[in-house]
Amino acid sequence: MNMKKPAQLNESLLSIRPRKGEAKPQTEQEAALSKPSVEAKPLTPAPAAPRRRRRLSDKKMQLNLRVDEKSLERFTNIADEEGLIFGDLFKKLLDNYENK
Repeated sequence: MNMKKPAQLNESLLSIRPRKGEAKPQTEQEAALSKPSVEAKPLTPAPAAPRRRRRLSDKKMQLNLRVDEKSLERFTNIADEEGLIFGDLFKKLLDNYENK
């Protein structure tokens, strides 16, 4: 079966292809007719991304959890205060829980 590259798709397929964000012209004629907008958009600062931890752990297993935003914020704050990465803080919390 000969697969076509996206640039070689015929017009009927281009019309149903899902697009992300602002729609762009779908044919070369439409692209030639459209003019890019010259309006200057005001620059808004992007929301601050959470700080990434750079120190790597020697652990080999991964644990994925779904938690609410408040719990993640609390856990992150504790890790920052203790100067620990998430894996080490998790181990410390488990040790404290088992010693109760």
